[in-house]
Amino acid sequence: MTLRPFRRYARLLPALILLGSLLAAGAAGGQAAAASYPLPVRAAAGGNLSMPDPGVYLYNGKFYEFSTGSGLQESTSSIAAGPWSTPVNALDKSTMPSWINSGQAFWAPDMIRTTSGTFVVYFSAALAGIPSGSPAGKDSAPASGSRCIGTAEGSSPTGPFTIDARPLVCFSQYGPADDMTGDPASRTKGEGLVDPSPVFVTISGSQELFLLYKTQGDPGSGQVVTIRMVRLSDSDGTTVLGDSHQLLYSSTGSFSDTIEGLSLIQNGSYFVLFVAKGNYDSCGYSTEWFKSQHIWAWTNSGGTTLLDSSGTGLCGPGGADVSASEVSGQDRIFFHGWTEENSGTITSVPLPSSVTPKEGSNAARVMYAAVLTFGSDGYTPVLGAYQ
Repeated sequence: MTLRPFRRYARLLPALILLGSLLAAGAAGGQAAAASYPLPVRAAAGGNLSMPDPGVYLYNGKFYEFSTGSGLQESTSSIAAGPWSTPVNALDKSTMPSWINSGQAFWAPDMIRTTSGTFVVYFSAALAGIPSGSPAGKDSAPASGSRCIGTAEGSSPTGPFTIDARPLVCFSQYGPADDMTGDPASRTKGEGLVDPSPVFVTISGSQELFLLYKTQGDPGSGQVVTIRMVRLSDSDGTTVLGDSHQLLYSSTGSFSDTIEGLSLIQNGSYFVLFVAKGNYDSCGYSTEWFKSQHIWAWTNSGGTTLLDSSGTGLCGPGGADVSASEVSGQDRIFFHGWTEENSGTITSVPLPSSVTPKEGSNAARVMYAAVLTFGSDGYTPVLGAYQ
């Protein structure tokens, strides 16, 4: 994500939203022209791409997108609608540190360019050597499936990216820059971290870099998850300045209350935080937003739905990430949703709510893009035309 300068936004009329969707569908032709639902972004190679948990960054007029997958799966496009290149692994594999279980996918990578010009990718990786069946409860004995947030750096937005030896956010025994000991609040001890999201904002006239992330928990066992944030050095993106603190938490510890997939942006005097809510493995997954005029202070019950199945016709529209755009007064919001997959072919047809998605078998998470502006109140997000 990039810093959004102060600017005026115009509220788009519902008719324009509908018109934009129809135009996007018509441009794709054939079956898509008659579609009653938004279409995924276009792929340069044709067909549709699996692009779960998109993290998108605009740099010098080009979008760079990272997805959950093996290593750092990166795709590029000059416009939000595509065509997007087939994802390739931009990671320098020779730099894999011992704390990472290299047999597991990297989750939700997201990139930013520091003030020194270095490109830093933040990602969630599984910890190596964690015994199967280990329960949560102690940070000194991480639970099975625990992850930590790592960083990889490069001189180009396409890499190759070299992984830093130590995690950025993790349990204290791994020597991280942020060990989450400050303001532990509702965090489930022994559970790991996912969904890192970097953002530059302006506070009192100064540019500052922050990283948000989710602490894991098992909703099936009533464990809460939390959203935390830490300030980082603007110049290197990996030095922690002060302690991390909790912003939000899932108050019930249930699947329906889980929050994740973060994206924070600044619009005028407001900060707007987008989160995914619910079980990602269902059509009930949705996107909510929260607002605040102080970056460290958020109301836990203040979420408002922006994207859900009933309002979009899509299956599980979540994992939203907001990027700047080349169009004045507009941002772009990227998110994934489940579509049908048949014999290895990913379709544009949203998965029916009656079907349980099995990634790589009967379903895939494709990426959607839409125009995003803000209402006259300065904080209400307005979803515009799909790209």
